[in-house]
Amino acid sequence: MEQLRQYVINADTVRQADGDTTPPLAELVERGDITWPEAYQRAEEFAVHRQDTVQRSRQALHLIAENWIVIQNLAARPDTSYARDILDGLAPEVRSLAQALMTLT
Repeated sequence: MEQLRQYVINADTVRQADGDTTPPLAELVERGDITWPEAYQRAEEFAVHRQDTVQRSRQALHLIAENWIVIQNLAARPDTSYARDILDGLAPEVRSLAQALMTLT
């Protein structure tokens, strides 16, 4: 049982450090809302979800880095028909992101 408890407390620490504002799992156990095995299961689910999210985020950042040349090219000639043709074909949120990134180069 002590291993379950420690795993849950460690997961709560990571969740809190990540900015999670929900009640800690250990607190839910202490209040009697869930059991330690249930808290352990939730902590494991959190760990798997977090690792998947971290991996997807890394992959997305790799894609951005691999394609950064596109942003640099747009930033080098922002007021050209080339840039307008690219930006005009984007969804508004993507266009805004591209324009924000162009200011970083």
